[in-house]
Amino acid sequence: MKRFKNLEEFIHDSWHLLVKAAIKRSGDYQTPVIGTLGDGQAAMRIVVLREVRLQQRQLVFYTDRRSEKMQELEQNARLNWLFWDARKKVQLRMSGECTWHIADGDSRKYWERLPVQGRKSYAAEQPPGTKVETPTEGLPEDWSEDMPLEQTEYAFDNFTVVVCTVDQVQLLHLHGEGHQRAAFEWDGSGWKGSWLIP
Repeated sequence: MKRFKNLEEFIHDSWHLLVKAAIKRSGDYQTPVIGTLGDGQAAMRIVVLREVRLQQRQLVFYTDRRSEKMQELEQNARLNWLFWDARKKVQLRMSGECTWHIADGDSRKYWERLPVQGRKSYAAEQPPGTKVETPTEGLPEDWSEDMPLEQTEYAFDNFTVVVCTVDQVQLLHLHGEGHQRAAFEWDGSGWKGSWLIP
């Protein structure tokens, strides 16, 4: 990947890499690491980037409302993101405030897109992280991949759409001709950026 000529190109191209990942549903950027604050320490996990709302500076992922990450977000709605593209050698660190949708019209439009296989992640009878005696997904005994979609409706109550509005970004580009790093903050009308020592 070419070196960036200016800060505007750096932030523009980086956001568009995320848009591409969400649309194509492939590539390293589609499975970022997110960080929440739980029990006084950072809690990290991988999520699937579901949508990028470029104009609103928003990143979207799904989770179970009963998950630990939701408990942590309810205590502190600030979320950190880490994206790394091994081929392009570009790292994106982002942070922002989250809101979420549970059993409402906004979450319903995303839920309707999910097939049975996609709904399985929210269909466990007990919350994610519950201790069990043997390995299990915790699904009802009658769960099957070819079941009618309407039989999965009970899981909608657990389905959560998390929306993070990004207000801070750090970018790092590893390049043979010289690494590049920059930081950006949203000032209410645009991205205010500065170059940093890599």
